[in-house]
Amino acid sequence: MTKNRWSCGNLLWGLLVLPLLAMASPVVISNSADAHLAHAQTIRRVNAKIIPLLNRGAYREALPLLQQAAQDKEDVWAAATLGHLYQAGLGVKADPTQAFRWYQQAAEAGDRFDQRQVANAYLNGWGVQRNSQRAAFWFRQGMMVPQVVNADYWLSKTYVEGKIIPRNPAKAAWYQERNLARLRQLYAEHVGAAAYDLGIAYLHGSGVAIEPAQAEAYFREALAWHYPAATAALKALEERHS
Repeated sequence: MTKNRWSCGNLLWGLLVLPLLAMASPVVISNSADAHLAHAQTIRRVNAKIIPLLNRGAYREALPLLQQAAQDKEDVWAAATLGHLYQAGLGVKADPTQAFRWYQQAAEAGDRFDQRQVANAYLNGWGVQRNSQRAAFWFRQGMMVPQVVNADYWLSKTYVEGKIIPRNPAKAAWYQERNLARLRQLYAEHVGAAAYDLGIAYLHGSGVAIEPAQAEAYFREALAWHYPAATAALKALEERHS
């Protein structure tokens, strides 16, 4: 087996993410949460037939089925699994260029793990020419909101509540404003997680006025930019308005 140089890129991880699929594009379906979830269920059913082949090591048999499934650009799991197979040389000759191709498709569909895979590929020249600017772009997509920006939000909450450190409203406001400023910067770069977090801010009034309509607009953009958590938020808003 080819030595794994990609961060956390192993076939086992790829198999485990199937139950979490919830990716869809408004170009493919409507913006409604119900349609989005229905599309995700269709993807699950298609891929569920492939898993037994992979579990028994029938990689050559699974390969054409995965390629067919990956024709649906929103099938993150199929694309990522193809990336793993080409990376590790399972059922096919190891090919870092093909591995990158499939990881990139999954990254473009919004999967954070594969966004980091692609960032590392550009950073190290794994299957693609090195490009520090592209590496930085994909690291922002896959890491900035969950691992950097949200730190400011929780620091703000900590200073508001005064449970771990003394209560300090001024510091709380400063961290909250920096959180929002970073989210807006990433939103301008079409980062779905940033659009979602801005929607949450307007939904609950975190550093901004409560504006449900603005929150819904951000959630719809997050969905358009392939951020799956927006589906549940839109569903909750639809139920609130019904």
